[in-house]
Amino acid sequence: MLQFIELIIAFSIIILVVPQTPTENIVLRKLLETGFFTNYVKAKDFLNKTTWFLIFLFLVLLIALNSKVFF
Repeated sequence: MLQFIELIIAFSIIILVVPQTPTENIVLRKLLETGFFTNYVKAKDFLNKTTWFLIFLFLVLLIALNSKVFF
């Protein structure tokens, strides 16, 4: 079950990070179009925090699943 969650997180990271470029950020533009954010800075901050959280969670799961100590 944890391996499936890890796989979902990995795909989420790919979906979030790949379209982000210095000149064009499709994910950020789509977040702004939802209307949940009042301005560009708040949407960018949310995207940044979400991306780093998913990366950290992926690494924790990767270590936990490959360690004999936890399981």
